[in-house]
Amino acid sequence: MAYYIVLPLGAIMSLIFCINRAKGFSIKNLMLKSISSLCYLLTAVFAVVSNPKASTYGSLIIFGGALGLVGDILLDLKGIYKKDESTYLKGGFIFFLIGHIFYSSAIIYSLLIKWWIVLICIAASLLFSYGNLLSSKIMKVHFGAYRSIVFIYTTFLALSMTLSIAGAIITRFHNGYVVLAIGLILFTLSDAILSGTFFGRGKEKPFYFFTNHLSYYAGQYLIAASIMFM
Repeated sequence: MAYYIVLPLGAIMSLIFCINRAKGFSIKNLMLKSISSLCYLLTAVFAVVSNPKASTYGSLIIFGGALGLVGDILLDLKGIYKKDESTYLKGGFIFFLIGHIFYSSAIIYSLLIKWWIVLICIAASLLFSYGNLLSSKIMKVHFGAYRSIVFIYTTFLALSMTLSIAGAIITRFHNGYVVLAIGLILFTLSDAILSGTFFGRGKEKPFYFFTNHLSYYAGQYLIAASIMFM
């Protein structure tokens, strides 16, 4: 029952945050963001309570979500405390990167994916990351000193996404893995928009802030909700 209460409540809080986030960084928005992130984490927790047979998968998703919550806070602190911008940004990258390791582990563990499929997903993820760097000039995105960490992070982001797509295909589009795959695709889309606002020019506008967070929270809630279908 709690799952069906916290999910819509969290969606409402996240929408309120997305609307306010379009106005820029502030302590008030940081609080709203923290509450929104806590709600998707609670969604995952209550999903495990409702579906205990998915406890191991769900626990890994919860750990990934908790790391994402910390990453969320660090990335907003970056915009509030400009003098420590680099430290907060790198910290955000690291926490989200580890979070994606947990998401990938949840998929590999739950499906016992064969090693050669994992290797294909890793290769695809590396190509995705190289493509991201190569297309940066076309997209007018300048990573500068963050080029290396962007490459590493993007690889792990792409790995969780490709593994989820592989999981959906392997299970012949089982509901849980389809929901998870859509969530991780939205997460990746969110980061693509975020990359433009952080490293691009002319994209620090309300529309980009709103779409970035809307796709991010939609993705995280779907990832959390996938536990219910496993």
